[in-house]
Amino acid sequence: MSYTHWVTPLKWVVAPSPDPAFVADLAEKTELPANIIKVFANRHLETPEEIRHFLDPKISDLKDPFLMSGMDKGIERVTRAFCDNEKIIIYGDYDVDGITATSLLFMVLNKLGAQADFYLPNRLVEGYGLSRGGIDKAKAKGASLIITVDTGVTAVEEVEYAASQGIDVIITDHHEADQAVPHACAIINPKLEGGDYHDELAGVGVAFKFAQALYRSLNQDERELEEHLDLVALGTAADIVPLVGENRVLTKFGIKQIARTTKPGLKSLAFVAGLMGKDISTGQVVFILAPRINALGRLGDAGGAIRLLSTRDEAVAAEIARTLDSENKRRKEIDQTTLNDALRQIDERVDLEKDRAIVLAGEDWHQGVIGIVASRLVERYHLPTIMISITGGEGKGSARSIPGFHLCEALKECEDLLLKYGGHKYAAGLSIKAENIDAFRDRFKEVSARILTQEDITPKLHIDIEIELSEIDDELMQIIDSFSPFGPQNMRPVFLTRNCEVVGQPYQVGNNHLKMRVRKGDATFDVIGFGFGKMASAISARGCLVDLAYVVEYNTWNDVTRKQIRLKDIKLTAGNLSTGYQ
Repeated sequence: MSYTHWVTPLKWVVAPSPDPAFVADLAEKTELPANIIKVFANRHLETPEEIRHFLDPKISDLKDPFLMSGMDKGIERVTRAFCDNEKIIIYGDYDVDGITATSLLFMVLNKLGAQADFYLPNRLVEGYGLSRGGIDKAKAKGASLIITVDTGVTAVEEVEYAASQGIDVIITDHHEADQAVPHACAIINPKLEGGDYHDELAGVGVAFKFAQALYRSLNQDERELEEHLDLVALGTAADIVPLVGENRVLTKFGIKQIARTTKPGLKSLAFVAGLMGKDISTGQVVFILAPRINALGRLGDAGGAIRLLSTRDEAVAAEIARTLDSENKRRKEIDQTTLNDALRQIDERVDLEKDRAIVLAGEDWHQGVIGIVASRLVERYHLPTIMISITGGEGKGSARSIPGFHLCEALKECEDLLLKYGGHKYAAGLSIKAENIDAFRDRFKEVSARILTQEDITPKLHIDIEIELSEIDDELMQIIDSFSPFGPQNMRPVFLTRNCEVVGQPYQVGNNHLKMRVRKGDATFDVIGFGFGKMASAISARGCLVDLAYVVEYNTWNDVTRKQIRLKDIKLTAGNLSTGYQ
């Protein structure tokens, strides 16, 4: 059976060209090429100092953790726990962000001499967040203090229950808060008002800032924390938060720390993933390492991932890494089955010409993969998407969104139909009675139709500058590499070159990938287009002229390294071909 597989064509949006006099002046002051200055200007980096901080970040650029609201109260409470030898439970989440945050604080607190243990809810049994069951288990272990990581900011009733059981709670989180916040000992969340810290950290970033503050309060050497920047980079990149400001500093140094990590678990994970000895990029973290760390949590108990990241035993690390790799392969199979089912539902029930949101539901869809499938559907159709798994009369849903549509605000307009919801602007979770799903689908589609315009649901390819192929030299490439780590709000610069001549015969390689060569003037480049293989026949004519939107990178093959164009999109110069691939 064939399902709908079309992708909405991309609208190319070329950034406006900055004032030439401004570009020339800043190029002279920084001794950088004018094209690089244009990219910086369009990313709102407009002074020599801002550019220097961007190109040459330092650990010393990190902000004072006590600028974050609630930090002083949280550190005071945990310090008292140290002094009184209290049992502390670190209560995390089962995704990569939560796993790395839990691992980080678990190792830091124990190294400092605390009685610390961890607890992660089982996704399939307990669901997301702080729960009464989890609090009961903390009490059974003798805990008098819970520190949440990557969760807790909406757990009003749960924190009250913990207090009734004689357990204090410190919340470290980065999710959106409700109007009512829990009565915890401290809430440490950069999204809450009242502090002077405004970077959009991941949960592991907030946990790292908490560790920084604790080290300072105990007069310990903060440089010891740098060994855990590998975990910060993993969680930050995997959670798709903006890689600007402090996130960029943490991730840049954390990526380097992954390559030289002393953690047996990370070494073993890199080995089974085929990355041992290679330079690690954010893309490899997101698409290779993170899914393996996620695998256990998606399919059940994520505790093994904590043991992997925190163990000092090489044999234990190797065994867990192999398990994670095996579970990830099983997760991929479940992903594909669920995706096929979702595509069938879209063909049968969704009007892609009219609807401005997709809400799908299936009996016993695996709760661990519906978020991944929702993300794939958003990439394909550029519409807010909710996938709901129904078990025993109740649905658990994962939602993903697009720019211009705030999921939590939209879900708030449907809250009378929901049992629970929470999350980010772009990602959220919910629970709902099965009998309310149809009404919820109608309401959510009404909300999306009211908020989203045709322009909003048209996917856009943002292009930094238009250049000529002859301007792509080694200096430009080296400076672009120093823009890394790449991620949201700091993507690899996208260039546009018009009227490129196709040289020779384009052909398809691998799983639907396009290979060809193009020429303009005296410059000739190899081109790779992942997912563009079926376009080969449309641009096969020798001498065909095409407009290319692309990034530039080095490609090494058979020990030979060359500059290469990687397509983001392609159009015939006449304008009658636009693939819509990203």
